[in-house]
Amino acid sequence: MSDDHDPQDTPQLPTIQNRIISAAVEIEQDDPLEIVYQHSLFCQVALPRSRPKERVFERSYRNGLVRLEAGALYNGHRMLEQSLPAGPKPRLALMHINSQAMKTHSPYIDIGNSCAEFLRRLGLNAQSGNTYTLFKREMQALAACRMTLGYTEGGKIITVNTQPVEEFSAWMAVSNDEQALWPGYLELSRRYLDSLLEHAVPLDARACGALAHSAMALDIYSFFARRLHSLQQPVKVTWHQFHAQFGQEFNDWRNFKKKFLPAYRAALTVYPSAKVEEVTGGLLLKPSMPPVHACSVAVSHGLAAQVRAALPAPVVKSLRPATLERFRKLYPRLDPHVCKGAFDAWLEAREAPKHYDAAFLGFAKKWVKGKF
Repeated sequence: MSDDHDPQDTPQLPTIQNRIISAAVEIEQDDPLEIVYQHSLFCQVALPRSRPKERVFERSYRNGLVRLEAGALYNGHRMLEQSLPAGPKPRLALMHINSQAMKTHSPYIDIGNSCAEFLRRLGLNAQSGNTYTLFKREMQALAACRMTLGYTEGGKIITVNTQPVEEFSAWMAVSNDEQALWPGYLELSRRYLDSLLEHAVPLDARACGALAHSAMALDIYSFFARRLHSLQQPVKVTWHQFHAQFGQEFNDWRNFKKKFLPAYRAALTVYPSAKVEEVTGGLLLKPSMPPVHACSVAVSHGLAAQVRAALPAPVVKSLRPATLERFRKLYPRLDPHVCKGAFDAWLEAREAPKHYDAAFLGFAKKWVKGKF
């Protein structure tokens, strides 16, 4: 069994401790400026923590099930088999994808221009080639895999068969004299996007950044974020129950507990409003405020309508891949994202256009003058 950390990209222990403590202090003092999102089912049934040998992964707990099937991506010459996503990086990648979708309510996700910014926001070394390579690999694994989500809702048994990423648009980048896929744009499937909008749980980006070294810690934090605020009274969860939910790769629950406790304590450190006690035989969970509350209360199960009512009408600010391709053909020496930033700034004092992409291309004609 391998560790749930990324061993090639895990900082030394004092660095991790300092990061967690610094995040905890900031979280205690200030409200979050950045919110990331996770699907509520992944808060209950986690992605793989270590790389599976098989190309199919299935995990279930009570009324939730996740099944992943590894896929392949076309690199311009042939199909390349992708591994199953595993470890901390795919969790962060999925949070990134989910967050972009929640902000815009659009299936078009621009990951090529914002990946480095996202890595920095999560406290990861965006200048490290190894960090970027690992993150890119997990983006590709997520883009290629198929998912089956199973859960119950209102007495109904629901199965969602989907490939969350319906279209993966990548630029060819040269690295070490070899061509490699470089993430550019993702188009989420409508089924996954609709399910996410209905079942998303907001998380504090500072907490996720502090826990970015450990898949187990991220899973526990996400579980607490979804579970604690929904409790009506204290509930004891035994080590055997936690083992069944989080430790299916551990044969013995005692070995699982040794791994679980440090991750649990790290998660609790960056979730100061969580009321959880260690008791004989397990943990006592008590009703608690969610890590992101007030106006940004959890979009968790059953609260989607409440949150959507509090949100402003969504303005789609993601350009379609075809629009970006057209811009690059018209102005091959200019960066469409720089133009988009100028366009969005210009729009702030104006009414949102009915056709964002068409308005962007019209703006670009004036913007490019004097740029050559």
